[in-house]
Amino acid sequence: MEKRRPFRWLFALFSLVLITVLALAGYAFVIHAQARAILKDVSALRVGVSSMKDVEEIASRHKHALWEHRCTAGQCLFVFQIYNTWLSRLKLEPAAMFRADVRLSAGTVESIGIVLARATQVFPTSDSAGRTEEYRRFPDPVPDAADQHYWFPTPVGKPYLRVALDAGATPEQREHAYAYSLKCLVKPGRGCDLPCDYLPLAWKDWQAELKKSGFGADGFGPFYPERARCQ
Repeated sequence: MEKRRPFRWLFALFSLVLITVLALAGYAFVIHAQARAILKDVSALRVGVSSMKDVEEIASRHKHALWEHRCTAGQCLFVFQIYNTWLSRLKLEPAAMFRADVRLSAGTVESIGIVLARATQVFPTSDSAGRTEEYRRFPDPVPDAADQHYWFPTPVGKPYLRVALDAGATPEQREHAYAYSLKCLVKPGRGCDLPCDYLPLAWKDWQAELKKSGFGADGFGPFYPERARCQ
């Protein structure tokens, strides 16, 4: 009987490790699926068209992720957020967050915002991220050199890609602006340190725009030296 005890301890330890791994894998699967469902529902809204009822139906489906809902003087805001809490607490990956916000004016969707960010610490003042901002009408003037409905107000060299579009963007441009790779919410270890890891299709559009403007070799010049994997 004494000889069997070490094996029992080993079996118990193995079982505990296996249960923990399966639990964390299940957790990662759930938050990834939640973020994808919110992204699908929010990106299906249309600025200038979708109503308060449309947004309230989304809020009802995703009550677990509704962090904020407020209305003041005809202006309403809905904010959905998903964090990789346990994966980051256990140091399996850096802290990461998915956020979707919808603003309404007079009962109609005025703007949509999406952010997928990860604390990679490759840049001292900003997380690595993808950011999408869709407006009924742009709040600020768009540079003459940019597409008037789909452009990239992102300083080259930053670890994030910011995409801005309005109601005049083409269906393809809109598809690219919301084509997130949500692996950066649950990816073990490091990585996800380039903008293309978050918005791969919009990254290629941005590169083509920079190349057309003569910014640098291959569009980015000396920036993003590890970008070969983005092709």
